[in-house]
Amino acid sequence: MAKNYYDILGVSKAASADEIKRAYRKKAHEFHPDKGNGNAEKFKEVNEAYQVLSNQDKRQQYDTYGQTFEQAQRNGGYGPGEGNPFGGFDFGGFGGQGGFNVDFDLGDIFGDIFGGRQQRESRRNRGIDLEMGLTINFEEAVFGAAKTITLEKKDACKTCAGSGAEQGSKISTCPKCHGQGSIITMRRTIFGQVQSRTTCDRCEGTGKIPERPCHTCGGSGSLRQEKTIEVQIPAGIDNGQRVRVPGEGEAGYRGSSPGDLFLSIRVRPSKDFKRDGTTLLKELPISFTQAALGAKIIIKTLDGDIELKIPAGTQSGTVLKVRNHGVPYVNESGRRGDLLITARVVTPGKLSKTEKELLKQLADVRGESVEVDQGFWDSIKDSF
Repeated sequence: MAKNYYDILGVSKAASADEIKRAYRKKAHEFHPDKGNGNAEKFKEVNEAYQVLSNQDKRQQYDTYGQTFEQAQRNGGYGPGEGNPFGGFDFGGFGGQGGFNVDFDLGDIFGDIFGGRQQRESRRNRGIDLEMGLTINFEEAVFGAAKTITLEKKDACKTCAGSGAEQGSKISTCPKCHGQGSIITMRRTIFGQVQSRTTCDRCEGTGKIPERPCHTCGGSGSLRQEKTIEVQIPAGIDNGQRVRVPGEGEAGYRGSSPGDLFLSIRVRPSKDFKRDGTTLLKELPISFTQAALGAKIIIKTLDGDIELKIPAGTQSGTVLKVRNHGVPYVNESGRRGDLLITARVVTPGKLSKTEKELLKQLADVRGESVEVDQGFWDSIKDSF
């Protein structure tokens, strides 16, 4: 029984090329033998139908005569309406004499489905990304800073400006791949002969070669050399985060795009502050008289000295907030976190005679029981 290619793909005879292609992808995905519920026979039929209907000339022959010229040859030269135009079809003849020309790449067709899509040549030749550590101080992490760094990497050749060609030499189309950057080869599989693409080893996928290679870099367009660059560290960056420096990775092959540089940030700790996201934390020792009576104290912040009011009756561990003196939000201009100051009431280790007497009197007034060294108390009484 004759095969109906349109029915196999599930499209109408008036289907557009895009509709046929979409239907083919769907059916190929459904029947692909690599899947657990795949069907190799139906997969071959789908490929057979697509090879005819995706080719304008073959589709026209099929619509007119019910077969293509190649099929007619294999079937003994059947003309319009003569015999069975589909008899003796050999799927294994793809790409052979009198067979179909396989003009698609399974890697491209099934790449999105099975993860096998090859990278574009330009992407393949792109320079590799680099990563290096950079240590900055606490204030630089909070406010940002311009840093100068020196690294050794493969960078564009200064003699040929990355082209790989000797000065005055022309860049020509690669004679091996004819500028395509890849070589197409045919291979036989259980589904017939299919084509595959490999990067051209003559031009390394660029499609171009210099007539005379640069004497400095040997035609590669790049050399390993030391380079000093200035990078901007954004305000608010935290320990362990990375900064991307576009285009400062290793140079690509013969002028193709370079990779990127990633700086892994390490922040030196501060002796005065700790950090929790965009909040700065600081501890402030105060005396018990300042805590009891209240005070105004000059304290150090990352923005300079400010006056902080200690409310009367402040307990040890009380947290006082200073708004907008914390860490800036990354990439949010003008927005900052807060500074939280934790008051720590400090009991003095040594007291003068006058201080002890005053404290004893305060305890008496408050009706509090205290224990004072008797020898000390006697010396106090003898002095009056």
